[in-house]
Amino acid sequence: MRCIRSFFIPWVSCLVLAACASAQGESIVHIAHCYTYCPQSEVSASRQIVVHHLYAADIEPESGLAEWVAYRVLGDSLGVASLLPRFWQADPLLSEVLAIDLDGDDVEIFQPDLSNAQDREYRVNEVQINAADRGRLAPMTSFAGTPYWEDLNNLSNMAPLPADLRVGSWARLEQAINALAAQVGDVYVISGPLVAKGEVIESPGAYFKVVLAANRLSAFVFPGDLRQNDRYCDQFSSLQEIEARANLELLPALATGDLTLAGSLNTELGCGASE
Repeated sequence: MRCIRSFFIPWVSCLVLAACASAQGESIVHIAHCYTYCPQSEVSASRQIVVHHLYAADIEPESGLAEWVAYRVLGDSLGVASLLPRFWQADPLLSEVLAIDLDGDDVEIFQPDLSNAQDREYRVNEVQINAADRGRLAPMTSFAGTPYWEDLNNLSNMAPLPADLRVGSWARLEQAINALAAQVGDVYVISGPLVAKGEVIESPGAYFKVVLAANRLSAFVFPGDLRQNDRYCDQFSSLQEIEARANLELLPALATGDLTLAGSLNTELGCGASE
């Protein structure tokens, strides 16, 4: 029951006009998936943020893909995800809000038959994403112990993650995060694409994860061309580098003084000095 209480958050969908900012005269929205405050965009004045039981996501309107996903892993939210269905589904909070019209004549959505892995693809607003190169920014394994795991099949949680990255170092870091949550309790994660100049969000050159627990932080950047056996401990980055590349303020609480970092989580995530 503790896990159900921890994750029972009313669904919210709104056009955010710096709603997560702490600016004078504006409301401050506290979302349980974010550490004090959710990330703020440095370039976009208006955003679509969806809040589900297990994650919050900032959606890029043209593609319908997430610019960031924030989630909170608890020790008792973990579970065995191998048998959970993984059929993508339209986000019920976005189908009538985004510019993407899921029923429009110019949009084709094709849900593949997962019994046949050949030539599977998914189309969003005339953008094709190969089925082998898509994954969840908030992972199933972190929330298989909750009754809300189906949230993670929403398209707002989908990213075109290359297969070698998704099943390699990216997945191994997710396992390390789960192990950390089992030991210490709440672990906050922010994840998303890093889109370089000239790229589009459907084909980012890299992805990031920022992991925060007990005011300690570790940050990672994963190039899209990583091999499956590459180590996540070799992908350390800094919060400042990721924020600059993503045009995001990932932890606004640092600027307001509501958060002071007390070191890294490198050792706790399995990347000690001997690594």
